[in-house]
Amino acid sequence: MKRFILYTLVGFTLSGCGGTEGRFRLKGEFEHLRQGEFYIYSNDGGLAGFDTIRIENGEFEYETDLKGRAVYHLLYPNLSEQVIFGTSGDVITVKGDARNLKGVEVEGSKPNEELTVFRKENRGKGIADTREAASSFMVQNPASPVSAFLFKEYFLLAEGASREEIKKHYQVLCKAQPDNLPLLAWRPDVECRVNRLGKGDSLPDFNLVLANGDTLKKADFKGTPLLINFWASWDSRSSSDMFFVKRFLRKNSGKTRALSISLDVDEAARKSIERRDSVSWPSFCDFKEWNSPIVRQLGIRSIPYYIYVSAEGDVLVSGPAFEKKVVPEIDRLLQASQ
Repeated sequence: MKRFILYTLVGFTLSGCGGTEGRFRLKGEFEHLRQGEFYIYSNDGGLAGFDTIRIENGEFEYETDLKGRAVYHLLYPNLSEQVIFGTSGDVITVKGDARNLKGVEVEGSKPNEELTVFRKENRGKGIADTREAASSFMVQNPASPVSAFLFKEYFLLAEGASREEIKKHYQVLCKAQPDNLPLLAWRPDVECRVNRLGKGDSLPDFNLVLANGDTLKKADFKGTPLLINFWASWDSRSSSDMFFVKRFLRKNSGKTRALSISLDVDEAARKSIERRDSVSWPSFCDFKEWNSPIVRQLGIRSIPYYIYVSAEGDVLVSGPAFEKKVVPEIDRLLQASQ
């Protein structure tokens, strides 16, 4: 009888140390933080919406249902985030100091420990060096969920990665992780990054049918620099920029032509903005929003966005900040050509 009780106690002890299938458990210890709240969310099915984690005496425990795998984001009070890889049955431990959240360590599974090591080894490095380290990790570990995270962080979302690098790494990751649905769902974003025009690229041919039935092609703008702006009435920043576009064209009358491409789905709202700002230059909208062929062809994934093309059809300037970056660069180019 005593032996049976002993075996039973040992069984309970072991089950308390390990995880439970169908559940994901997260434990944490933080120095210099007695009480507070963290938030946790997941973009790939780990959670529906946000959840709150209470910290008492510097410690917390959190548990939720999980079948399969998910990537969780632990949101700190300063709005920085900690990525945590979860698998059904995992018990993951987060340890750190509230005064140095960049030094947080995550233990309990290989992916979390790999990411912790990667961050330690690359702490303090610039974006280019960190991207190079991420590239090396992905080449050596294409099947790791950490590789998918590093790809998104340092290639898909970050500026500076070449189109060739993005395309190459994405193809390798998809081959190594054919069941990673979030990774596969990034394909449209990857295609847009690969298609996005940069300085020196040639503007591809296009054929746009305007509301009045006229057709615009690349050849119609040959011989004069062209400013293309992407906007929508539902985006306050891009619609407000229409005034600055008009002012820029008036200042550079005869030196630059313009083409506006709207991502609107509401014709009345679009026309209202164009009447307000007296848009007299060509304006195109096919009401397909982000699925518009011209938007996808030119790799546009955010608005406002601007492309300034030379008289020969080569991209000279591109970017989202019209007044702060695009206009000053165009002014510099126009002054240099005089």
